[in-house]
Amino acid sequence: MSFAPLQPLWLKARERYLATLSDMQPEQLSWKVAPGSNSLGFLVRHIAEVEYRFASMFFARPVPESVTLATIGPVKDEGVYTDWPQLQLFMEQSFAHLLDAMQSLPDESWDVPVEAPIGVLTPREALGRLTYHMGYHAGQIGLIRKYGGEMR
Repeated sequence: MSFAPLQPLWLKARERYLATLSDMQPEQLSWKVAPGSNSLGFLVRHIAEVEYRFASMFFARPVPESVTLATIGPVKDEGVYTDWPQLQLFMEQSFAHLLDAMQSLPDESWDVPVEAPIGVLTPREALGRLTYHMGYHAGQIGLIRKYGGEMR
């Protein structure tokens, strides 16, 4: 099976995620729902970084050397992701990188288990996990935009 039947599902999930970011104001990127929680900007950056990471782990596309994965793992939000145009560009680049990797993956590879730091998954299963990940954090973003505000 190829990516073709999965692509509309992925694109619809992506569309819903982007809807949570519509009319974003740059000052909102530092918003949180509670002190010590992750900011909106951090979550946007994190989702994009995870796209790069999954492209590398499951879809045979290495992370570009110019990309630093700074929001993955035991890290603390230091409030540095506040440049909205820069975040938008990073999001677009990570999405294009991942989409091209998924479209380029040979049909016969979609159901072959891959051992990765997060476990053994087929690329098809990894896409399910990635979709869940994006939706989970999109929900957090929605809550931050509705109930959050500036805090340290």
